[in-house]
Amino acid sequence: MNSFKYCYGPVGSWRLGVSLGIDPVSQPEKICTFDCTYCQLGTRAAQAARRQVYVSPADLGAELDLIKAPADYLTFSGRGEPTMASNLPELLLECGHRRPEKTAIITNASMMYSEKVREELASFDFVLAKLDAPDSGLFGSINRPGPGVYFEEVLRGLILFSKGRRGRLAIQTMVLAANKDQAKGLARLYADIGPDEVQLNTPLRPCAERPLPREELEAVAAAVSAELSRLGAGAIRIINVYGEKAPEVEPVSAPDTLLRRGKTRGGKEGGK
Repeated sequence: MNSFKYCYGPVGSWRLGVSLGIDPVSQPEKICTFDCTYCQLGTRAAQAARRQVYVSPADLGAELDLIKAPADYLTFSGRGEPTMASNLPELLLECGHRRPEKTAIITNASMMYSEKVREELASFDFVLAKLDAPDSGLFGSINRPGPGVYFEEVLRGLILFSKGRRGRLAIQTMVLAANKDQAKGLARLYADIGPDEVQLNTPLRPCAERPLPREELEAVAAAVSAELSRLGAGAIRIINVYGEKAPEVEPVSAPDTLLRRGKTRGGKEGGK
């Protein structure tokens, strides 16, 4: 079996179907502007929002040539925040030269304040952006951002990106004990942003946080939906991890996939 440094999966995703992962930072330790309390990669002090090249397009392309398994999406994610890679457009272009699938990126939105980053993200078919808190206080305690990363700039970047987007946008929220009672506040921000859908998750992979049971997460989803309807934003689709089914998929390299995604608490690889 081949070992892969930049690609992982394909995996079954409750949000993306069959997803072939692309890791544009691919370092032994996570490279991220957040140190979220629920991160399955473990804890590490969050870094400042500085970008650099981690992976060359040629090296990524060489790995992609070895993977013949089909996918619904090529998904930029992995061991950290993908927008930390300053050559994101070149990596995306390399994917387009090698594979026919649509592209997605899972981002914590910390760099969306930058017009350059927003323009780069607009080249993806599907952007899945994080928003876990309705205010700066919870943002600080849940996401534990690095130096120079501010809640107000994250929110402003999300709103600006949504207005100018060319593809689909989802807001992903990890629902925990700390924010499960914030449905109305979060819904107001969802309405301001105006995504195509909101994806409510809870930590099913081993980490320092416990997942909410199905009934609690579904109650949060119902409260969010009701508030969005009240605000005139009822067209925004709400989905949650318990209500969607991930397809069964065999990764080309299970060890390289587990390195980036972990397993669910039940022992299976966690749905992306």
